[in-house]
Amino acid sequence: MATGGLPRNMLMSNAEIRFLRLQPGSIVGWQAYAVACLATLLVAALTFPFHDDMGNANVVMLFLLEVFLCALWLGQKPSLAAALLAVFLFDFFFVPPKYALLTNSLKYSVMLVVMLLVALLTGQLAARLLTQNRELLASEERTRSLYRMARELAGAGDLAQVDAIAAHYPANAATASLLDIARQRLHYADLAHASHLQVESERLRNSILSSLSHDLRTPLTALVGLTETLNLQGQALSPAQQDMVEAVHEQSVRLAGMVGKLLDLARLSSGKLRLRKEWQSLADVTGTALDLLEPSLASHPLTVAIPTDFPLLEFDAVLMERVIGNLVENAAKYTPAGAPIELSASVTEGWADICVRDRGPGFPADMLADGQPMAARAKGGLGLAICSAILKAHNTELTLEQCLGGGACARFSLPLGNPRQPWMKTKSWKRSLCHEWQFRTDCGR
Repeated sequence: MATGGLPRNMLMSNAEIRFLRLQPGSIVGWQAYAVACLATLLVAALTFPFHDDMGNANVVMLFLLEVFLCALWLGQKPSLAAALLAVFLFDFFFVPPKYALLTNSLKYSVMLVVMLLVALLTGQLAARLLTQNRELLASEERTRSLYRMARELAGAGDLAQVDAIAAHYPANAATASLLDIARQRLHYADLAHASHLQVESERLRNSILSSLSHDLRTPLTALVGLTETLNLQGQALSPAQQDMVEAVHEQSVRLAGMVGKLLDLARLSSGKLRLRKEWQSLADVTGTALDLLEPSLASHPLTVAIPTDFPLLEFDAVLMERVIGNLVENAAKYTPAGAPIELSASVTEGWADICVRDRGPGFPADMLADGQPMAARAKGGLGLAICSAILKAHNTELTLEQCLGGGACARFSLPLGNPRQPWMKTKSWKRSLCHEWQFRTDCGR
C-alpha cells in the first residue's frame, strides 16, 4: 500500500531517520582533536601520491571538505585544529618548494591564505549548524515527551495515577504545569460528580416524600372522617370507647398534618416554587396565622409586639403566614405550659427583623453548631425545615439563637422597600390585633 506516493517498504521510521542524522557530542575532549588531526593526515596521505595528476586545486577542495566534516561532526575547536593542520600539510607537501614552509610564489601564497580563511569560515558555519541541530533535537525531544505526558495525564482517573505518571518524567516548569492542570481537572471532575450525586439524591428524596405523602393522605383523610363520625355518635359508645376514639382522632389529625408538611417540604425543595410577592401588612399575616393556632396557644401567654407604624413588606402572604405559624407552633410545642411566647418585629438598617422568642429549654447545642439553615432542616423538625425553605426562596435565612435569659429565639429578616400604593387600612386595627391576642392568651390561662 502506497503512502504519500512511496511504497511502505521505502519509508523510514523515526529511529532510522534519527540514525541517519549527525550525532553531535559522541566524541568529545582530546579524542575529538585526535580524530580531526588523523582525518587531516589521512587526506594528505591519500592525495600526496596523486597530486601531480589531481592538481593542487582539487587537493585544496578535499582538505576543505575534510575541515567542513570535522566541524559538522566534532565541533568548532577540533575543526579549527584541522584547518590549521591542513594548511600546514598543504604548504609543506604540495606547494613548491616542497618540504618547506615558505614559498616564493605569490599564487600559492594567496591560495594558502584563501584556503585558511575558507576553512575557518566553513568550520564556523558548520559549528553553528551543529549547535542549532543540537537545540532542535533537544526541543523536539522535550516536545515529544510533553505530548506523551499530556496524553497519559488525560487518561488519568485519580491523583495516584497522576503521581505515577509524574514519576516517569523529569521535573521542570513544563511538566509541573501539566501536573497542575491534571490535578485541577480531577478536582473539578470530583466536584461535578459530587454535585450531580447531590442533585440526584435530593431529587430522589423529594420524589419519595411526594409519593409517600400522596399515598398516605387518602387513608389518613378517611381515618379522620371516620373518627369524627364516631364522635358524633358518642351516646352509643362507652366512656372507654369514647376516649379511644378521641385519641385516634387526635393522632390521625396530627399525622395528617405531618403528611401535609411533608408534601409542602417536597414541593418547596424541588426548586419549582413560584412566589406571589405583594406588599403586605405583617400584622395582617400574623393575625391570620395566629387565628389558626388558638388550640396550640391556649396554655401559653403570647405577646405580639409589632409597631403601629411598621412599614409594608413585599413577600408571599400565604407562605409567610406558614413561616410565622410554624415558628410560633414550634415554640408552643417545645416549651412547658404557661411559658410565655413573644413575637416581635423591628426595623434595623433597611431590614425588617422578625423574631419569635420563648422561655423554654432552648435549642440543643449540636443543632446550633452546624449553622443555619441546614441545621434546622436536619434536626429541627418539619416545621423549621419548611420555614428554612420558604425563607430561602425569599433570599433570606432562618437563624436560631439561644436567649441570654433562657429560652430560644428564631429570627429572620426581610428587606424594606417602597410600596407602590399607600397602605389604606387604619393603624388602630393593628394595635387592636396586638391587644386582642394579649387578651385572648391571658383569658385562656
